[in-house]
Amino acid sequence: MVTSRKVLTGAVGHIILFIINFLVFVGLVESFQILAIELPLFTALVLGYMVIHTTVLLSVQLGIQVLELIRIRMPTLLISYYFLFNDDEALPLPLLDPVKSRLGVITLLLVISGGPVFFPIFAASGLLFVLAILVQNPLTLPALIGYFIEFINWMPPLLVLIVAIVILSIVIIEFRHV
Repeated sequence: MVTSRKVLTGAVGHIILFIINFLVFVGLVESFQILAIELPLFTALVLGYMVIHTTVLLSVQLGIQVLELIRIRMPTLLISYYFLFNDDEALPLPLLDPVKSRLGVITLLLVISGGPVFFPIFAASGLLFVLAILVQNPLTLPALIGYFIEFINWMPPLLVLIVAIVILSIVIIEFRHV
């Protein structure tokens, strides 16, 4: 039986994870803007790899979180998920099990190839950027509307479409196996 305490902790967990994901997203958007200027080749390659890697990992993270919201489960942070279980234990989410799912293989590769390093880097840079904006312009209704317009201008519609397709695909794949 689900208690009100479990519902409350689940809701707080999802809110915190959505805030972290938003901060990672802001860090990614700012990094996209840095990639637009002329950088040395090696710096551009490293930053480009980090941005693409974290964009894919963030899309999968959001898809899994939406799936867990639909199923009313506690949120899963992908960068630590595979480290929580022993080798001989079965993973609770079959969708993330690399033996049973291609998405699990992709997610495991993303985690192994730098997820626990890149995700916090982009979250910290996003937090610093958000704090700098909030210190410069305190929250008022016109400021909130301005932030929303700025957010819409930051996010290229194609990137929104790609992230939405990944999230929707994860939900559809999981419900197909049920």
